[in-house]
Amino acid sequence: MRHKRQEQENNSVEKSQLLTTHEIAEILRVHQRTVQRWISSNRLKAIKVGPKILRVRQQDLNEFLENQNKDYQEKAES
Repeated sequence: MRHKRQEQENNSVEKSQLLTTHEIAEILRVHQRTVQRWISSNRLKAIKVGPKILRVRQQDLNEFLENQNKDYQEKAES
C-alpha cells in the first residue's frame, strides 16, 4: 500500500516539476534568450512566480518538444 502511494506522489511531483529558463536552455543546448522567446510567443507555456521570474512545468516542456517534433516531421514530408 505504501509503495502505491509513494509512486503516485513521485509521479505527481515529476509532472509538476518546475524548470527555470536557464535549466531548459542547458537541457536543449540553446541560449536562454531562445527559451524566453518561445515563452513570449506562447509556443512554450510558463508560469509567473514573481515579477520577472518564470518557471516551466516539465509536462509543458515535454508537450512543446512533441509539437516541435511533429512540425519538423510534417515539413520534412512536404
